[in-house]
Amino acid sequence: MKEISRDVVIGVDLGGSAIRLGVINDQGRLFGFKSIEIPQSRKKEVVLSLITEGIRKHIQDQISIGNNVLAVGIGSPGIINPDKGLVVTSPNFPGWTNVPLKSLLEKSFNLPVFLDNDANSAAFGEKWRGAGRRVNSLVCLTMGTGIGGGIILNGEVWRGAHGMSGEIGHITVNPEGPKCNCGNYGCLESYSSATGMVRSAIGSIKKGTRTILLRLTTGEIKKIDAKLIHEAAIKGDRLSLNILKEAGMYLGIAIANLMNILNPDMIVLTGAVTGSWDFFMPAAQLEVRKRALKTIVGRTRIVKGKLRGTAGIVGAAGIAWRQSGHI
Repeated sequence: MKEISRDVVIGVDLGGSAIRLGVINDQGRLFGFKSIEIPQSRKKEVVLSLITEGIRKHIQDQISIGNNVLAVGIGSPGIINPDKGLVVTSPNFPGWTNVPLKSLLEKSFNLPVFLDNDANSAAFGEKWRGAGRRVNSLVCLTMGTGIGGGIILNGEVWRGAHGMSGEIGHITVNPEGPKCNCGNYGCLESYSSATGMVRSAIGSIKKGTRTILLRLTTGEIKKIDAKLIHEAAIKGDRLSLNILKEAGMYLGIAIANLMNILNPDMIVLTGAVTGSWDFFMPAAQLEVRKRALKTIVGRTRIVKGKLRGTAGIVGAAGIAWRQSGHI
């Protein structure tokens, strides 16, 4: 009888509002999940301290029950240089420029640390233990406050020549569209992210469009968020339904481009925005059928991620397992 391994890896998913951690074994099983809220100031020293203490507590807990922590895997938003272990820049964290996160954590714990982009981590998580377990290539879109992307080709994360591939949220889907935070115009993120949908709702309200969103927020448009747009759509609010339909249309344009360029087995959609799947997906599918090569459409599945809320943790740890040569 095969002896059960006591080796584990700590997985960390660094988000804009919370640090989520867990312990993952070599089979991809997650346990010891914990979420640590990040203060709104997001000061670098505070965030680094919270990451360090969260990892330290998990290591102590694993040692106390006789497990052996092999490594730490961490997924961070922004431009990441995995080879040098740097967070080059991150939109969620002002002042983070060339932060040597890998070396800082390795010095703290005397353990190997593997740093990657958070969307790459989510993509690997879905490939390893989620919706993509039986396929060899997939593109994963993380749809939340923004839109990130991770690409798996031949079972491995594709990072590009300089570690910056997968910026799917910044595919131009409408050259005449609004200015994006990246400086471009008409990015997918400007339409199909939570932020993009809220911007669209507020802009329409300011132009006089009637909507129950005003009643739901008692007239305070600053309280509008993607969840509220979803709730209004359920109630039949025309503006909210149109916003979600538009988000789906532009998402479909981007997906068709991804299919035509990469020809993956699967497109996986993850993140909070996928809660509105039934409202945006029909428009997305329509665009995909119109724009993707006909021989590709029928062979590429578009699915929801299966690791709801945990793909980044599992994937960050999975990348650490893989790069340390254990899976």
